[in-house]
Amino acid sequence: MQVQQLLHGLAKTIKLLCSPLKLFKINTEEIEVLVCICLSMIPILKREYLDVKDACKAKNINMNIKNVKIILSMLLMSFLTRVNEIDEALVEKGYDY
Repeated sequence: MQVQQLLHGLAKTIKLLCSPLKLFKINTEEIEVLVCICLSMIPILKREYLDVKDACKAKNINMNIKNVKIILSMLLMSFLTRVNEIDEALVEKGYDY
């Protein structure tokens, strides 16, 4: 819970720092949401990486430069699935971007 409060406070600070951008008709609330989503994705990406690492270990795929294409494709697919879920959740909540 503290991490979420920290992220929320950081996003509010970013929004405050970006407030001069309102002169150029830039929506700072969108920047705040974007920062929140980006920061909350860091632990998720770490978990996804560890899952891919475990999957590679189970399939006897070494984590080296030769197999980087396989590893990155697994990570990318996992990441795109997660982004799609977040996008659908935002649409369902009525966030218009």
